[in-house]
Amino acid sequence: MITTVTLNPMLDKTVSVASIRRGAISRAQNVGMIVGGKGVNVSRQLRLLGEETVATGFLGGEIGSLIERLLDEEGIARAFIRTGGMTREGVTYLEPDGTMTSVFEPPGVVTEADVERLLAECSALASRSTWVVCSGSSPSPLADDVFGSVVADCKSRGINVALDSYGKALERGIASVPDFLKPNREEFEQTFGMPVAGESDLVRAASMLVSRGARYALVTDGPRAFAAADGDGAWLVTPPHVETVNPTGSGDSMVAGILHGLVRSWAFSDCLAFGAAAGAANARVWDVASSTPEQIQALVPEVRVRKI
Repeated sequence: MITTVTLNPMLDKTVSVASIRRGAISRAQNVGMIVGGKGVNVSRQLRLLGEETVATGFLGGEIGSLIERLLDEEGIARAFIRTGGMTREGVTYLEPDGTMTSVFEPPGVVTEADVERLLAECSALASRSTWVVCSGSSPSPLADDVFGSVVADCKSRGINVALDSYGKALERGIASVPDFLKPNREEFEQTFGMPVAGESDLVRAASMLVSRGARYALVTDGPRAFAAADGDGAWLVTPPHVETVNPTGSGDSMVAGILHGLVRSWAFSDCLAFGAAAGAANARVWDVASSTPEQIQALVPEVRVRKI
């Protein structure tokens, strides 16, 4: 089983409109809803790849209840901690030419007691997991240490743990030395104060993360080539070129694709190729983290994986 931890999930609404005009009323043509959050996206894609997965994190209020119902409808197993605060909503206004304007509410409030209950839940789930994936942002300074604590707990028990976050949650999670790290270029620069100006810098950055204790490391740069490293060396990976429809969740789909390969003991280069294909497959459709294994595999031959 693969457990995903999302501290700051969101009810993600997309409202299709003819146009957005400031100070005027715009009438929606249709509205779609999905559960947002990086860890949830990882679980969503893993489930479609045939992996057993469960999503946990914080949920609160009526929006939290709606999110639970939506997860049940998708068939995504859940073990979220209920809080007294209201889970946030995000609204994206989509115009016919593809222009997207998004407004995200502030996070719901969490307490020290909520944090303790989530850490206990993560520990229990980790004991049944081959991997625990800590993804996304922290909703509150009180939760900034959660990923670091989860990583430390997993490491102490020999359970594989991945971290894909930013800000304080990333900084404190890195200190506990996760097995798998995936910052993007900007997150790496902000965390380590080191500029990443090109592909050679990406490779050095990924290799540095491995030298600091990670077993696997990626440093990504949007749809462009990304660098990866493990104990055997470093790679530069060029994803397939696709027409982008919706890039949301592409990094999460990549993580899911790589983990899918790792749990099957594939060579790391093969995991990277499948992960890059999963990210590209996600970007070329509207629905987030919704690609089938066949759709992903069809793009694998178009991935370039070059060992440095």
